[in-house]
Amino acid sequence: MATPLSLYIPIKQDAVSQASAQHLYKDFMNIVTPILTEIQIVHYARLILIPNSTGEGINSIMLITTFDGAMNPYLSTFWNSGPGFKELLNAIAAIAVTHPPLPILSLSVFENFITSNNLSQPTDLYQAYTYTVAQITED
Repeated sequence: MATPLSLYIPIKQDAVSQASAQHLYKDFMNIVTPILTEIQIVHYARLILIPNSTGEGINSIMLITTFDGAMNPYLSTFWNSGPGFKELLNAIAAIAVTHPPLPILSLSVFENFITSNNLSQPTDLYQAYTYTVAQITED
């Protein structure tokens, strides 16, 4: 069973946060590709910058993934994946309008931050196949 994550994070409107969002967007694939390739549970992942209604600047960022299994084991896998992910997580949290205490130092704080900003439920996802990422990528 695949599960969706639609992580919606409104960001601060100062110049540093705006620049950080652009930097995160630019480097996102380079940061996550090695992690995602190793853990083999994520079908799709993307980071989207949502513009302000004025067309000037970024209102929010949205991380959208589809992954195998339930939410908390998925989050635990990322938490245990190494420092690259935690640096990305803390960079996102640092520019969030509402964020947990920084740096995020525990799995439970991480899980609470993600679940409180997730717009999706498992029932929101249409799934055309039942294969896991590991099954799809078998040689």
